[in-house]
Amino acid sequence: MPWIGVQALWTTEFVAAGTYFTQELGYSPEEAALTWIAGPVTGFITAPIVGSLSDRCESRFGRRRPFIFFALVWLWATSIAFAQSHKQSLFPAGSPMKLFGLVMFILLDVAVNLIQTPVRAIVSDLATQEQQTAGQIIGVFFAGVGSLVGFGINYVIDHHLKDKFPEDQALMVVIVAVLSCLTVFIGIQLSVCKETQWVKPADAPPSNMCTPFTGAFGAVFRMSRDMVKMAFTQFFSWLAFFCFLPFFTQWICKLVFGGDGDQDKKHTEEGRKYEDGKKFAAQAGIYQACVMIVFSLLLVSLMRLKVPVRVMFSACLFAGAATLVCGRFLVGLDDTLPATLVVVGMAIPLSAANAFPFALVGSMNKAAQKAGKAVDTGAQMGMLNIFICLPQIFASLAVSAMTKMEGLQGGLAESWAFLVGGVSLAIAAVMALFLNDKDVSS
Repeated sequence: MPWIGVQALWTTEFVAAGTYFTQELGYSPEEAALTWIAGPVTGFITAPIVGSLSDRCESRFGRRRPFIFFALVWLWATSIAFAQSHKQSLFPAGSPMKLFGLVMFILLDVAVNLIQTPVRAIVSDLATQEQQTAGQIIGVFFAGVGSLVGFGINYVIDHHLKDKFPEDQALMVVIVAVLSCLTVFIGIQLSVCKETQWVKPADAPPSNMCTPFTGAFGAVFRMSRDMVKMAFTQFFSWLAFFCFLPFFTQWICKLVFGGDGDQDKKHTEEGRKYEDGKKFAAQAGIYQACVMIVFSLLLVSLMRLKVPVRVMFSACLFAGAATLVCGRFLVGLDDTLPATLVVVGMAIPLSAANAFPFALVGSMNKAAQKAGKAVDTGAQMGMLNIFICLPQIFASLAVSAMTKMEGLQGGLAESWAFLVGGVSLAIAAVMALFLNDKDVSS
């Protein structure tokens, strides 16, 4: 259930608190695109270390729950600070405001990465080998609900409540609503999921301050052949997703609605079109979330038909590849229906990528435990996150460079990024066919 709140927060970051908001802080479109590097860089470092630390946590409250609680507190602090970063009463316009906003944006990403890894790991800890795939698909179901909540909150505030708050408080209202939702579901999880205290084995090797770092990043170099194939599939999948997720709102606002998010044009016709595009993107996101919820239930039905996980995963990624290619070649000015279908269609590969890789790793670990081998589930979940973070860095750099190119203004840079994403998803789909799913019980 915490995925409802986590996904709602990601949705808010992508739709309301991302590129558009950083442009409001005074960053150029190219600089705003580069701010998305913050997430993967912090995730690259944070996720595997948190996973490794939680694997060895000896708290009486359990291995994962202390990290989840700490991350929740951090989320509240950094999110509120970020939402306040563009208030003129706190900072004069210019560099101090820009710097504070960027630092809070980075710390917000750190907090989200802090909370994601132990939430994934606790599902793997408590589920049996036979329940791993179902458990992760249920997580996708709740993530779909979270997207629906996130887009819904943004839509309601943007359409019906925006005039009731000062302009510089709109993001604060959204963030407080989303974090309140996350807090409720984290509270339910912490009260329901009972972890037993982990006791360090008597024959365990001695540890020191460097152990979490060596354990986290050393796992990359100790990957099995199956994990290497999984890592490459993750890399190309998420390279595609990060060519889409941070930029689809800009794509709709600029290419489909013909708007301009430049602050100098805020009160012009182009500025109004840009605002209309933002509202439309949020509405399309609601439809995407609904499809994600329904599709997660369909995946469970396909499992009952004994369809191999690798085949389902590959088919979903191929569907996403076709969707992104269509987004490049079949969508133009005023093509609102095709644009909606592109956003909605991406629910299929996103659902699969958020479930199957983690389920396969969880199943491998449970099989290893049955064979008497020691496993570090948290470190491995964090390691998978590395191969989500690396492609985000490449995607952010590439799209930022493309926005500077002559002739790629007005949403064309984002459109070409979709084509790159489509090719990347096709590569991932082929790789998925070679994954080892023999340990997964349907």
